[in-house]
Amino acid sequence: MSDVIAGRHGEPGHPGSPPLRLKAAIHHLFKWLGILSLLVMFATLLAAVFVRYVWETNLDWTSEVPNILFPWLTMCAIVATAAKNEHIGIEAVVERLPQPLRRVIGLATNLLAVVAFALIAWHGLDVVAIAGGQRLPITGIAMSWSYWSVVVGFTGLALVSLLNVLIALDRRLTVTESLATHGEKAS
Repeated sequence: MSDVIAGRHGEPGHPGSPPLRLKAAIHHLFKWLGILSLLVMFATLLAAVFVRYVWETNLDWTSEVPNILFPWLTMCAIVATAAKNEHIGIEAVVERLPQPLRRVIGLATNLLAVVAFALIAWHGLDVVAIAGGQRLPITGIAMSWSYWSVVVGFTGLALVSLLNVLIALDRRLTVTESLATHGEKAS
């Protein structure tokens, strides 16, 4: 980490700044929601296998758990990754551009992402309303629970992109520092 970032507590580019603290909180929240989804799916599968082989019967409801939790796992992983700037990106062209142009492209890309993700989340509410009447056959759980993952996930992505804009607007940082990966430190 550079001295530019490390020396300014509470400023936008500092690890203790509100935008970076919020991105870290978003990362941890979505990471743990994803882990919880994965653990519940695994435990359900394990219970189904155990019951099948020990009591030679089926837990029919276990087949519906992935229908609800897999979309949450997917969206949580996407948001957690984006909050740490560790998503897939094609930077070969952008890295060859001058610093000011890189900043403009970074800002434009993130502003476009804010709008696109917010629109997807907004229109996802329509899907939730439509799916609310559909129920899983065994548990009777509304399918809207699965589709809420899209609304929550894309809202999280819009917020992360907006935070990226705030961080990138800090002129005291270079483009590389403002859009750098904010990964977890190895223990």
